[in-house]
Amino acid sequence: MDLLLGYVLGLASALPFLYVFRTRRSETPPTPTAAAADAVRDGGGPTPDRRLAELAETVIGLGEEIGRLTFDPAAPDVPPESLADYRRVLDGYTGATDALDSGDFEQVRQELAHARNALVRMDARAHRLPVPVDVSRAARERGRTPGPQPLQDRRFSYSGSNERAYTVPIDWPEPGRSAIMEVTRNGTGSTEFNSVVARAEQNRPKTLRIRILGGSARARFYLATTPDSFEAPTHLRIAPSEVHRGTGAWTVRLRPLSEAVELVREHQGSGAEVLVHRARAPAVLGIHVSGPSGWEVEYRCLREHGRWERCRFGRLETLMYDVLDEDRKSARICGPGLIVVHAAESARWSLSAAPERPAPSSGPLSGIRRLFEL
Repeated sequence: MDLLLGYVLGLASALPFLYVFRTRRSETPPTPTAAAADAVRDGGGPTPDRRLAELAETVIGLGEEIGRLTFDPAAPDVPPESLADYRRVLDGYTGATDALDSGDFEQVRQELAHARNALVRMDARAHRLPVPVDVSRAARERGRTPGPQPLQDRRFSYSGSNERAYTVPIDWPEPGRSAIMEVTRNGTGSTEFNSVVARAEQNRPKTLRIRILGGSARARFYLATTPDSFEAPTHLRIAPSEVHRGTGAWTVRLRPLSEAVELVREHQGSGAEVLVHRARAPAVLGIHVSGPSGWEVEYRCLREHGRWERCRFGRLETLMYDVLDEDRKSARICGPGLIVVHAAESARWSLSAAPERPAPSSGPLSGIRRLFEL
């Protein structure tokens, strides 16, 4: 108990620093190093100076985020795991600042990654979500060398090399809701962008969904969590394809579903995309895909059905069309919903949404019905 109390007091002692940091930030941006400040002021310069400037801005952004935290380490109901992660956040910020002074870029990235991972775990506990395992710590405990960390210049954004493998915890833009994973890739070969579950008792992450992007391309994938998925992913596993290894770099940005492309009447695109149809009335969705086979289109109904209404698009049974179907299709949808296109980067497609036409009346009572409708 005394140890825990001392730990809490040690964390609480950082609060004045955070208050001073927030106050100073409102007056003038903090400058972790004089060289970094000069590089930011000059707008770049040689490559090392530009890298130093970018990392300095990232460290400053982390400090600002720490200053905005509402986490109270002295609260009576704070989980001890969150206290430990809070200490890792502060230590990561301090370590990143010290590494900037010595010009150790790789150490800065490592310290920033440790701090960011700790913030993700704190956020997951606050929203009662599955807590991602710190993969780097788990590797050290097993006697292995931790893998490289991607560059993260701001929240929900990661960058790395196509020649390495990375495992990063998912920082959900809207905790508890699915998200859009926007991927940009440049170079040769192919890279896998997989959603996985990493548990403490597992030797290796469990892959939930495999996504492959090759060449120089852009795609927007649907990153599902519960209840849209049987199991909530905790990490992204980004690695070169074993079949088509290549060179170049990639960038991943996690975006909220509110940034889905709106399908009003017609929309044309290519590759993987996430769209939303907002009209409340039932509609007919038209699909035309031109390109390699293997495409899929999913519809996830967002309409609030009545108690006795049955929706044919259950949350876990959303697949509409796949490789076995023709390239032109149309189907009735309930109205508002997400439309997820899975297609190769070279595939082009066109979607259309038109109001559903009422079925023509027939039978002996149709004439009487029409009289009442007039």
